Amino acid sequence: MKSAVEILKRLKRAADAAWQRMKMRCEAAKAYRYDCKRFFANAGALHPGRRDAAIAGIVMAYHVIEKGLTMPRRRFGFGAGAVRNLVRLVTEYERKFGDGAWQVVHASRVLKAYRVMHADWPEPMPVLDAFLASHPGLEPACEPHVTREEFFSKKDAPFAQFAASRHVCRHFAAPAPRETLERALAIAATAPSACNRQHACARLVDDRAVMERLFELQRGTRGFGGDAGAVFVVVSKLDAIRWAWERHDVYVNGGIYALNLCYALHHLGVAHCILHWSVPPFVDRAARKLLSIPDGEEIVCLVACGLPPPEFDIAASPRRG
Repeated sequence: MKSAVEILKRLKRAADAAWQRMKMRCEAAKAYRYDCKRFFANAGALHPGRRDAAIAGIVMAYHVIEKGLTMPRRRFGFGAGAVRNLVRLVTEYERKFGDGAWQVVHASRVLKAYRVMHADWPEPMPVLDAFLASHPGLEPACEPHVTREEFFSKKDAPFAQFAASRHVCRHFAAPAPRETLERALAIAATAPSACNRQHACARLVDDRAVMERLFELQRGTRGFGGDAGAVFVVVSKLDAIRWAWERHDVYVNGGIYALNLCYALHHLGVAHCILHWSVPPFVDRAARKLLSIPDGEEIVCLVACGLPPPEFDIAASPRRG
């Protein structure tokens, strides 16, 4: 029969555990309130009139058009709404700030490249033409055209050259061998993680029907998703989080892992495209059901991949200095 002392010790341990759980819940609520307050006060989506927010909006808008200019199957008239939106954003920025930011200059050059591509298209573009007429002398942005050999020419180079040579590619001609993708996963697993807890990993999906449904949910692969040979779903495990102040660690460690995976794919000669997972809850729930992902794993991003064709275009996407 257990002694009263043993029973009291067991009760104390249970009470201590309950107290720690309650304390964690309170700290987590406090932390998320802190995040929410800063988000409301500073997020560009809520303060679009601020300079940096306006620039971010312009970059996102011109990148949509850049992607269209480099798609495998371009069609005349693509992204007409995106073009009008970018003209509006640039015009508003120039009127309000007028400081010639390089992102705004590049946006204008992307618009010129769009018009050059449509030089022989008979449909009128009055909004774009009026904008370009007010910006004489613009050189069109150049979206690089490369061969497969050029694209991977630095895959074994010293790291600074290797990292600069890695680009997103939206041209896939064939699936990469399964063993190559599994080797990429093994390399990706060398990514550093907080206290070596190895929060992140990736699920490899190559079933065509599942991939198509996943891309429908993600809504960012129109024009090229059907060509991808496989997609990695990068996830990070919540059970590795040990206290409330680590609430962002699933994304920090997942992001580190995702970049390591992209470096591994580039090193192995596999083209890839990172796809965000900034989705509403109902989409996240649908993807979890589709892929049998438990609630204890956070989806961080997707990485579509495949072997590229002999020649293709990539977006210029200039970097900050």
